[in-house]
Amino acid sequence: MDDLENLEKLAKLKDKGIINDEEFLLMKRNIVSRNMNVYPESKSGIAYALLAWFLGIFGAHNFYAGYTKKAIAQLLLTVFSWMLFFVPLIVVQIWALVDMCLINKDAQGRSFHGDKVLILIIRITAVAFYVICYLLAFMGIAGVFYVSKNMMFSASLPQPMPHGTFFYH
Repeated sequence: MDDLENLEKLAKLKDKGIINDEEFLLMKRNIVSRNMNVYPESKSGIAYALLAWFLGIFGAHNFYAGYTKKAIAQLLLTVFSWMLFFVPLIVVQIWALVDMCLINKDAQGRSFHGDKVLILIIRITAVAFYVICYLLAFMGIAGVFYVSKNMMFSASLPQPMPHGTFFYH
């Protein structure tokens, strides 16, 4: 609104002869260029969510949004996770999932654009996917421990003889 008033004042100054045509055009261009979208368009929230879901362990979503330090930290934790038996990989995956669900702006503070409903669906699907995967993994690990524990105890107990077997001393 202030720039519109400035344009009107600028036109009055030109009409009164206080400024010449060249000065008027130069000042008008400055005012108009401030109001034009001279900044690059905001980032896509859909792209950010998909990058976080599929390439989040490498920090791709944070590189995309301009959070370079976080992205480098995620990338380094992933690359060197083998040194700590891949435990940091799980941490980075959860970190990327949290980023995907909570971050709605890029590093310059511009809100992501895109279909908000689709972004929400992607977020819910990703969370459900990871919850199911982790539950299945933990059930599998628990099942392995359960079976191995039962096998250890059952190996020490006498086994029943199959039906119809004659046992001679």
